[in-house]
Amino acid sequence: MEFRVMLKSYFEQVRCKSDFLTFLTELQRNNVSYYIYFVATGNVKVITTSDNYVSVEGRQGIIKISANASKFLTRVAAKRHFAGRTSYEQYCLELANAGVFKWIVDLNENMRFYWSKDNRLLYCENVLPVPKATLQTELEK
Repeated sequence: MEFRVMLKSYFEQVRCKSDFLTFLTELQRNNVSYYIYFVATGNVKVITTSDNYVSVEGRQGIIKISANASKFLTRVAAKRHFAGRTSYEQYCLELANAGVFKWIVDLNENMRFYWSKDNRLLYCENVLPVPKATLQTELEK
């Protein structure tokens, strides 16, 4: 299977099944170093450990990104989604409303970084699962 088609399949599966740990494992197994997800288009730029990149086309529609970037709303959207409270589509809409232009997942550091249109870091988080008790406490903050 062509690498681009395989990557597209991985991204489609994680959007539907929300099995992020399996998704990360598959990306690492295929030598992906990090990827950049563009919220407005759903396009993804995947960078491998050998510094090659592959572009994966996203959804057909465009989401308007708010000009008013909010660190607070970004954090809330991320926490809600990874706690299973919102769908992937709702997560993207909430991030767009929070002014998130893109997010970058660094598989080597196991971190996700959310960036605004003006290239300001809005929020970063660990991509590894967090115990539910800790997550609930975070959501209540």
